[in-house]
Amino acid sequence: MTTRPNGAPSRRRRDAEATRLELLAAARSRFLRLGYDRTTMRDVAADVGVNLALINRYFDSKEGLFKEALAATPRLLGGDGAFPRDRAELADALSRQLADRSWPDSGEHPALMLLRVSGDERVDSLRRQALRDFAQQVLHAAGTPSKGDGDDALLRAELVVALGVGIAVVRSAVGLQPLRDATPDDLAGPLGDVIDTLLGPE
Repeated sequence: MTTRPNGAPSRRRRDAEATRLELLAAARSRFLRLGYDRTTMRDVAADVGVNLALINRYFDSKEGLFKEALAATPRLLGGDGAFPRDRAELADALSRQLADRSWPDSGEHPALMLLRVSGDERVDSLRRQALRDFAQQVLHAAGTPSKGDGDDALLRAELVVALGVGIAVVRSAVGLQPLRDATPDDLAGPLGDVIDTLLGPE
């Protein structure tokens, strides 16, 4: 990173980082709306008004761009802050993430990026890993360590993840009322009840 004599970052560095973030936002928007196959790096570059070569410089490939777009998305649970520490915080985090107008920049929940099959096994493995990571966050909040792929606790956590993704789909793609316009306060109580049922006795 280049710096000025006073130690402040150079304008060039700040502009480069801003461009990188704009590319990630444009890519995330297209992956959400069009899926992996129909999103092209050329279109993403055009959305930001930069040369296609910049995407290759920052992300190496379309797969790298998709991976970074997933990583740049706030965590499904807890946003940019700490993981939820218990079931009450888990229900609160989900209610905030899944409520109406939670994602004003895209209009759709970023979890929808994980639903469209790409036809590329490497990319699909990234999608599966992201969902596994969400399930591990649920286990963390529930205070229940996973014993492996066949573990009942992991299955229950994945059911909670599936519930969250399902809510995102029904809200964004179907617009079912009153779910579409539900606020965090509307969702917190029912989500807490369902989470307690799915995760079983504490």
